[in-house]
Amino acid sequence: MSESDAVMRWDPYSLTVASEFDAFWGRQLKGSERRLLLVLGRGFDVRALETARRLHALGADVSVWLLAFHNGQDESSLRRGRTEQNVSGLQGLFGAARIKEVDIDIGGPSTEPVASKNTYDALRQAGDPAEFTDVIVDISAMPRMVAMTSVAVLLRNLDEHAQKSAICVNLHVTTAESVSADLTAGQGSLRDQVSFVRGFSGELTAQTSRDLPHVWFPVLGENQIDRLDRIHQRLTPDEICPVVPFPSRETRRGDEIIYKHREILFDTFQVEPRNILLACEYNPFEAYKQVFEAMDRYRRALSELGGCKAFVSPLSSKLLSIAVLLACYDHLFGDVPGTRLKVGIPYIETAVYVDPEQSPDAPFELYSMWIRGEWELREAVSTEPASDGLL
Repeated sequence: MSESDAVMRWDPYSLTVASEFDAFWGRQLKGSERRLLLVLGRGFDVRALETARRLHALGADVSVWLLAFHNGQDESSLRRGRTEQNVSGLQGLFGAARIKEVDIDIGGPSTEPVASKNTYDALRQAGDPAEFTDVIVDISAMPRMVAMTSVAVLLRNLDEHAQKSAICVNLHVTTAESVSADLTAGQGSLRDQVSFVRGFSGELTAQTSRDLPHVWFPVLGENQIDRLDRIHQRLTPDEICPVVPFPSRETRRGDEIIYKHREILFDTFQVEPRNILLACEYNPFEAYKQVFEAMDRYRRALSELGGCKAFVSPLSSKLLSIAVLLACYDHLFGDVPGTRLKVGIPYIETAVYVDPEQSPDAPFELYSMWIRGEWELREAVSTEPASDGLL
């Protein structure tokens, strides 16, 4: 196999959107008995229960892991009220006995970033996801680092289980996607420190690989100047390839994002315009392929020099965050020949949230991504050890 023969795991892929959601899950629930585990966040987002409601309406046999994340700060009456309303609604759907709260300390505003590490630890201790036929991670009401870590640890857990036992458990990721709603829900003050998704450090501080070039792919969204600046200071990248959402639901969204960030990108970072990449906003699997292939070009080009470190920052929508995770996971664990990339996912978390401006009737689209399981025609991904050895 040559250096250019990397095989992308999620090509082809299975993606269901909007009105197709009920039809897909109706087919999935027919025939053999299905036992579903729904993993979702104990959050204030008005879209938090959309997946749960749809599954309940279809008569699914559902158990729930409710991720109860907290940072030690007092919640406002609005956020607390909406969170309690979501919890009550969930209990009304499935009954309290079916719901297991999984406590996750994501750290206070002035503490070390621990959200990803504690999410990893909590999920590893929560139970055995292989007891179910389908695991569904609904990231609609999860903070970014909790969401990405949850998908990563469950994907790796189920991949390893399949390799050892030949039992195939399906993993799905769902989200009620609305870029405008995410902008209003995620506002607040930022942490000072950069954090990394557990298992995806890119060996940033490793002495043995300190001389390898750093290539940074920031996946851009609105109002990300502070995050860009802090992550740049931490990485000191040799090459920067901004990733812009295009095509997008809003025709000019990509152009506007570049315009708003033009000073930091072109004046401060000295980004070459030819380095700007495009990733489909509303198809995470197409975006995954675009990011994966961009990373792979650097892997091949620099392999004879010992390789490089690739860092991808998910600063856009939740759908594009899943695309980032899949591209990095595939480079770390997938069918990639020759010299592998050192892969990192750096991010700046929100420390303190302000009250959301979401309207309960704000429009959204419900996405269901089938990440692993019965649809895969080839064998499970390689068990070759990852560079970090953490997942």
